[in-house]
Amino acid sequence: MGNKDLERLVKKIMKEAPIDYGDYPERMHPRTQQRIEDPEGIYAKNRAFRQGVSDVERVAGKRFKEVVDYVKRYFGTERNITDPQVKQAIQMEQMMAVRQAMSLEVNKREQLRDLAVEIAAKEEGWLPYATNMEDAVNDGTVVKVRKDGGVVYEFDFVNMLTFLGEQKVDPTLFQMKPKKNEKLPLPPDFSFDIDELTPEEQKQLEIEKRNVINAIIMGKGKRGQFAYQMFKDRLDAIDPNLYALYNKIMGANDLMYFTDEDLIEALGGNAAGSAGKMDGDEDEDEDEGGEKDEGNGNDTYYANGLIFPILLHELFKSFSMITARHQWKGMDPGMAQDVISQTDTMQHEPMNFRVGGELVRKLRTLLPDELTLDPDSKKYIPYFEQILYSVPAEDFLKNIIANVVSDDEGDNNKAKKRFEEILKKAKSEYDKFNRDDEDEYDDDEDDILTQLGL
Repeated sequence: MGNKDLERLVKKIMKEAPIDYGDYPERMHPRTQQRIEDPEGIYAKNRAFRQGVSDVERVAGKRFKEVVDYVKRYFGTERNITDPQVKQAIQMEQMMAVRQAMSLEVNKREQLRDLAVEIAAKEEGWLPYATNMEDAVNDGTVVKVRKDGGVVYEFDFVNMLTFLGEQKVDPTLFQMKPKKNEKLPLPPDFSFDIDELTPEEQKQLEIEKRNVINAIIMGKGKRGQFAYQMFKDRLDAIDPNLYALYNKIMGANDLMYFTDEDLIEALGGNAAGSAGKMDGDEDEDEDEGGEKDEGNGNDTYYANGLIFPILLHELFKSFSMITARHQWKGMDPGMAQDVISQTDTMQHEPMNFRVGGELVRKLRTLLPDELTLDPDSKKYIPYFEQILYSVPAEDFLKNIIANVVSDDEGDNNKAKKRFEEILKKAKSEYDKFNRDDEDEYDDDEDDILTQLGL
């Protein structure tokens, strides 16, 4: 074999390499890379990823490089950070940073909690609805309670002792592994039009849609955990030493999802924070298309974290979960429960992160500038998201998210146009429910979930 033939062969092998690391010497954990390259993975078979596993590899690869750049910047190194010795040094420095941050936060937790709620509410467009906030104490844990009509949003800022001693998440609501995908029961006389989807086909579309939504929720949480960087002056006013510590802690934490597969498997999810809907068993029917259980009329969402940026991460997720509920509107509760059992699992969470970070970054580049750059227009975000998540599954996957994932400019422009149409509808919905004269409202119209059609 001549030199030119060998060179062509090398180029061919490099071109066909599953994940393009470019000139980065860093490498993912072998099992992590294997999961990303799996042609049977939850995103490789998802209709939002037209090129299948190639799209997944590209999206996850971009996120990995972004995380590597971030860690190198804040740890001040140009060395290969996945080299065992360098990696160990980074982990040791991260552990010391966590201890320092927790020590500095002890007497500033209320300030940090309030700042976290304010940042997340501002960036997610909920601040206009958060005018009635009050502090409360619940079983010795300081919480933030937000009341809008009959809706309550509760945000916990817990320390390690509280976190380890008090389980906030009902383990039955978030499965470790997906349940077996069983066929939906059909009546004997059931028939369907050849042009219509069968119940099984519709369920599969909803599963794929839910996986994408979960990736977006995780991606928004991961992007949101660094939102404090836009409020550095506010954070420095509380303690100027925290900013640098948080950058190191969260950068190394994100790297872990690509380089520490053993630890990720052992943890089974995020062990330092959580977010979700309280009393899930009581309210589950409402989330899944059924009637809301009669009770105190409150929906309580929580977000807790070991330290400030983790709380911020969970708050962004919590706000996103509220609008994501719109997927279930009008759906048969049995199908909704079946979809959730296949998607909302600890087993899927690492891949949601690996895909979600880049998916959200790309999505934001295609949103109307007004929605992302104008602070006064962020109030439309909750309405925008509820309209987006209510789009039928096939249309949502094939004609919106697939055009976001694509690297083709023409596809991206189609997504932009669709987002402009959705924003126009969101403004209309906002105007409909937020007249200048608040006295025109009935009491129940002040409920933001009612306003969002939930």
